[in-house]
Amino acid sequence: MWDLANTYMGMVRTLNHFNTYKGLYNPEDYRPASYFTSEKKEEKDYQMNSFLDHGSIWATFNAMEEVMRPGDEGLWEQFSSSQRVAWKTGTSFGFRDAWAIGLTPNYVVCVWVGNADGEGRPGLVGIEAAAPVLFDIFKLLPNGKWFETPITKLRKLKVCKQSGYKAGENCPVIIDEMVPTAGEKTAVCPYHKLIHLDKTGTYRVTDQCESVTNMQHRNWFILPPAMEYYYKIKNSDYRSLPPFMPGCETSGGNNVMELIYPKNAAVVYIPLELDGTRGKVVLNAAHRNQNAKIYWHIDNEYIATTTNYHQFAISPMPGKHTLTLVDENGERLVQVFTVMDKEQKRN
Repeated sequence: MWDLANTYMGMVRTLNHFNTYKGLYNPEDYRPASYFTSEKKEEKDYQMNSFLDHGSIWATFNAMEEVMRPGDEGLWEQFSSSQRVAWKTGTSFGFRDAWAIGLTPNYVVCVWVGNADGEGRPGLVGIEAAAPVLFDIFKLLPNGKWFETPITKLRKLKVCKQSGYKAGENCPVIIDEMVPTAGEKTAVCPYHKLIHLDKTGTYRVTDQCESVTNMQHRNWFILPPAMEYYYKIKNSDYRSLPPFMPGCETSGGNNVMELIYPKNAAVVYIPLELDGTRGKVVLNAAHRNQNAKIYWHIDNEYIATTTNYHQFAISPMPGKHTLTLVDENGERLVQVFTVMDKEQKRN
């Protein structure tokens, strides 16, 4: 909690001092917090650059403010007396720790909820256990103004409303946003693509199986499987990519499955539990077809079948492993990961 508080306080000080230091940075903004107010004179060693620039911090805090608040706090924008708060939560695996951190120009509040012995409890998650405490604390603190906009560190950019990327030619809704200057160098939206459908608009086709005159050409918002899995939870209007017309399938490029964890070539350390037993690693995958079955194999040995929620825990031995996923249509995803042993972790 101390480290998290120091990190966010450094970001808050940096943004608060944008005008005071005339757009420069003071390393002392990231000085560690202390329990007692000291009379130490602040150093004035201003610099052109810092760990994080003003524009990035400002954009991050504004994004954190938009996170949906818990319970009755979800209606906070309807009340003029409500405090503007940038905040986020966190939950450790096994429901052992629930976190919430919030900040304003004047205060940083950190909340941890859990058991001192590390034992997990169902429902011990940041949004349910720690966030309500966070906002109860902010209700007791004085209200104040929001952060000033570091206008010289921002640029107006055409942005794709759905993806947040720099707008591309296939983006249907484009908005103007103030972004950090580095945003001008980013790639254009990779998720809006032109696809070709049959005349009914039901199936994807190619010129190998359908006449071009019978095709419909549409811009489509196509997220990778893992992103799509989470995006659909909060966006009911999201439309998954239509399947290819029977007899018109192409080899490869469908990207129907994706491993959320572990990523390819990941190195994983599996710790011991409090009772001395060896822990497990949670494998997690996403499939474009919500009802699809995935057959899991490690080192060519079948281990499990999952449907809908493609997640389960295993305890593989230390060493390099090959993970193979196969769905009902024979689509395969092969990736490798390495499990470290205790000696490697200690070194």
